[in-house]
Amino acid sequence: MKRQSRIGILALMVMAGCAPPGSPVAGDAALPITALANQNQCGALDQPAVRWISDSGAWRALYAQINRQRMNPPPPPPVDFPRTGVLLIAMGQRSTAGYGLALADEVATVRGGMLTVRVSWREPLPGARRAQVMTNPCLLATLPDAGFTQMQVLDQEGQVRLEGER
Repeated sequence: MKRQSRIGILALMVMAGCAPPGSPVAGDAALPITALANQNQCGALDQPAVRWISDSGAWRALYAQINRQRMNPPPPPPVDFPRTGVLLIAMGQRSTAGYGLALADEVATVRGGMLTVRVSWREPLPGARRAQVMTNPCLLATLPDAGFTQMQVLDQEGQVRLEGER
């Protein structure tokens, strides 16, 4: 009975974002996720990717990389490392306008070590007129570090768009 109580308390802590960093999640968990930025020009992110950033040094380097084309970019938003991490979702380089990313839910889920994030994955309609301009859409979001080992990004239709390992 005591073990069940401890597991229940750990699950509540994870759902509230209070679990120790990197703690494994017992069963299913819902984690609050918050968008830090979604940009159409994320410098040097030419390939689709999902990446977990778990420390301030990697966060500063990534933020500088995605803002390298901007003159006088603002400093990176503060992140409460190590309790919280940053999730990068990048569409990769696109040759026209009309692409973009946004969070579809305010909650991400962890099941069996797999973090699942739902996004609005916007693409121009086939045959639509659009500006011929190179874009690199990306989304940066924060969420509690809950010890997941795999990541997947689902679009608004439930289609897996990106997968990655932590």
